[in-house]
Amino acid sequence: MGSNKLRRMAEKVQRAKSYHNIDSAQSIGLLFDSTVQANYFAARRFITGLADTGKIVDALGMVLNEEMLHYYTPCPNIRLFSLEKITFFGYPANSEVEKFIANDYDILINICTEENLCIDYVMGMSRAKFKVSIKYKDHDYADFALEFKDGRIPETEELINRIKQYLSVISKK
Repeated sequence: MGSNKLRRMAEKVQRAKSYHNIDSAQSIGLLFDSTVQANYFAARRFITGLADTGKIVDALGMVLNEEMLHYYTPCPNIRLFSLEKITFFGYPANSEVEKFIANDYDILINICTEENLCIDYVMGMSRAKFKVSIKYKDHDYADFALEFKDGRIPETEELINRIKQYLSVISKK
């Protein structure tokens, strides 16, 4: 029910769609799954690398419950939300998520390797100019979706490396 409603809502999102590469982007939003600690650290390394090139980087990660929010070291450009606080439709009920969605990043990068309705909500409702993600079976809110051989699900580090590779060679239109 929530995914069908999300598709309809996402179609109405107003955004200034334009292609960007790593060099042309000034602001980058990053979505990640921090329910696994290794993903959090991979995302943090990616964020640091992007920020070191002078990019404005904001990140939004999901955790399983409110208690997990305290396991991660606070970082000024990383916000976390809990899967415990969701709406009737399964969307995140969090002001930080809404603030993230409202930003019109040059690039929004989703490094979640598994489908999740909360992440789909952020991807679908985001006003980002260029959205990048892994290709999912049921939907595609990304402007550029990476697909792996034989439908294989990559590790987060591999996905990050592939995204960096493609975003360094894409021509800005």
